[in-house]
Amino acid sequence: MASTSLRQQLSIMRQSLFDEGILDHEQVSYLETLENEDDPDFIENVFTLFLRDSSRYIDSIEKALETSPIDYPVMEIMMYRLKGSSASIGASKINGETNILRKLFHDGDMESGKASLQKLKAEHATFKEKLAVYVGVILAL
Repeated sequence: MASTSLRQQLSIMRQSLFDEGILDHEQVSYLETLENEDDPDFIENVFTLFLRDSSRYIDSIEKALETSPIDYPVMEIMMYRLKGSSASIGASKINGETNILRKLFHDGDMESGKASLQKLKAEHATFKEKLAVYVGVILAL
């Protein structure tokens, strides 16, 4: 009974993540096909690694902005990694914000870029919060 209730809750939460544009349905569905008996926690592990790595990438971007002169090569590497990793797990909003951030910095619009970085950090915090609850329900099954 409790397991059925948790599965229903998980299904609702999953759909909500898709409906809100936080996760890309197609990419997550693909990742789910990679989960099997040999690696039953694949999805949880991928999301956990993404959260760890993406936090480091964002911190590195912020630190590179604070250096004088600004460390553009580090910023570019970290934005590239964040763009790739967010796309690979289907973190739609983070990927979109990263693309905006990259364009602003490439165009030399530092003030808008700094504002965009704050928006990216907010999206990341929301993603982290919602994903932690989702993964917690998965682990409870």
